[in-house]
Amino acid sequence: MNDTIDNDEELTAKIKKNFITNIIFGQKLINNLSCEKNKNVTIDYFMSHIKNFKKQISENWEMKINFEKYVDLIPQNIQEKLKDDTDIVFKNKNYIEPYCKKPMKISTPLSIFKKIGFHYKLVKLESQFYDLFGMIHYQDKIIGYICLGKKNGGVYKNLYVVIHKPYEEGFYENKKKKLIIINEMTEEIGFFERDCYSRYLKYLRSILFSFVVEILKEHETVKNVICIGNEEGGNFLQLFTMDIINNKNDLNVKFADDLSFYLFTNNTAMLSTETFYNDLVTYLGNPVNSILTCFEERNNAYDTWEFNESKRQKYNVIVLK
Repeated sequence: MNDTIDNDEELTAKIKKNFITNIIFGQKLINNLSCEKNKNVTIDYFMSHIKNFKKQISENWEMKINFEKYVDLIPQNIQEKLKDDTDIVFKNKNYIEPYCKKPMKISTPLSIFKKIGFHYKLVKLESQFYDLFGMIHYQDKIIGYICLGKKNGGVYKNLYVVIHKPYEEGFYENKKKKLIIINEMTEEIGFFERDCYSRYLKYLRSILFSFVVEILKEHETVKNVICIGNEEGGNFLQLFTMDIINNKNDLNVKFADDLSFYLFTNNTAMLSTETFYNDLVTYLGNPVNSILTCFEERNNAYDTWEFNESKRQKYNVIVLK
C-alpha cells in the first residue's frame, strides 16, 4: 500500500473537510463532557457520554462549519509528523488455515489519518477532564470517539471507547435466530447476526485496535479501558472487548498486569449465544463491577435477552423505567 502524501494535492478536499470537522466536533464534545456535574461512575455517568454524543451528531455540521475559515488548522508536513513504520499484521501462529483467527492489522498514524482525517499526533484536543485521542468513523459518519480521562495533575487513568450506532430500520422484524459459528476472532463463537459481526471486522476492528494499543503503549498510567456502547454500538464493543482480551498475547504488546476492562451497553440486543456472554462475564471478572447491561425501558432490545432473574443478576441488567 502506498502510505505517503507526496504533495498538498494528495491531501484531498474530503480529508481536509474531515480533519476540520473532527477538530471542531471533538473539541466541543469533550468540552461538554467536562461540564457534566456528576463525575462519579454511575449509570448517569455512562449515559452522559451517550447523550452528549447523540446531541453532537444531531447538529448539521456540514452546514454549520465555514471550512475555508479553518483551513489554517491543517498542519504542514503531515507525512513527516506521522512518520512511522508500515502497517503491522499480527497472525496467530497456533492455528492452521482455514481454522485460524483472522490476522490483526495495526495501522500506522498516517494510514489512520488518510482513513478518517484525524490523528492525535497532529493536534491535541484538550478539556478540563478529557483529552480526545480519536474519532471512530463508520463509512463516512462519525459514530464514536476515544478519549482519556485526566485526574488531578493531568495523569491519565481511564481510556474511554464510546460508540453509538442505531440498529438499521426493520432490525427487530426478523425474530428468527439463525446460529452462525464463527472462528475468525476467537476459537469459536456462536453469533446470530452475521452482518453485525462483518461490519465490526470491516470497519472497526483495525481502527479500534490501532488506537487502543498505541495509547496503552504510550500511557502506562492507564488502568481502565471503559467501553460504552449504544444499540449496535454495544454489540461492536462486546465483540471488541472479547477480541482484545482473547488476542492481546498475540500482539507482542505488554499490557499492564492490573489493566481492567469494563463494558456498559444501552438498548443493545442479544446477538450471540449465552456462552459468548458467559465467557465475557468470566473474562471481565465480577459483573457487578465490570459489566452493566442497561435498557431505557422494557423495549425490543430487552426482549431479545429472554431474561430470567438469575440472568439479570449475571449480566447486571438494569431497566431505567
